[in-house]
Amino acid sequence: YSHKKRKEKPREFGLTVIIETKLGLKLQKDFLDLMADYIDLAKIATGVAALIEDQTLRKKIDLYHKNNILAFPGGQFLEYVIAKNKVREYFSDVIKAGFKLVEVSDNLIDISPDKKCSFIKMATQEYGLKVLGETGSKKVSSDIKLLIKDIKNCLECGVWKVMFEAAELFENGKFKSNIIKAISQDIDIKNIIFELPGSWIPKITISDIHSLQVWLIENLGSDVNIANVDPFEVLGLEVERMNLFNI
Repeated sequence: YSHKKRKEKPREFGLTVIIETKLGLKLQKDFLDLMADYIDLAKIATGVAALIEDQTLRKKIDLYHKNNILAFPGGQFLEYVIAKNKVREYFSDVIKAGFKLVEVSDNLIDISPDKKCSFIKMATQEYGLKVLGETGSKKVSSDIKLLIKDIKNCLECGVWKVMFEAAELFENGKFKSNIIKAISQDIDIKNIIFELPGSWIPKITISDIHSLQVWLIENLGSDVNIANVDPFEVLGLEVERMNLFNI
């Protein structure tokens, strides 16, 4: 049986970004043997990278890179070091570990657009890192106009793509599709990676995660960029991208 083929990696859109917290090296290898073709980026979530022994972390990153998957530490790690005034040390350590990509976010801390831009430029211009920006708050619902302004600021400052915080898309467990519709009218969605929600967002169910995934593909196309994908749901997402359930 033949079906529509997606663009081969490295891709600039249609990106699948997994969120990774607990894959040992053996499981990671088995997982990638089966699914590597369908994964573009791997986020080592939150501060998990700091808990993994240095040599093991380097092996994990190298294994991703050998499979043409860019690994990066979650943006909350950078927010932590911003609060500790250790940003340069962080970027140096990121490079030593083997990362080539970082996420610059302000989900939990308040920093000015200029300050956020300075961290983006520091990473790209001084350390040669590729950068993902992130917009949105985990704590409060933001004004749509401010979210759009932040996305544009990140892009102008030199990020590759902008991650869109999943918590902004839900209120009391209900999906706010108007936000994505407003953003897609003002910004090329190829520059945005939409995060799926998780259990860290109140009143979110597994069904909500799957429903958003389907909504994104049906409304923005099979080449929409999607993040926070559970590693073991990658093939299911690819089936949906290829519309293989449409009988």
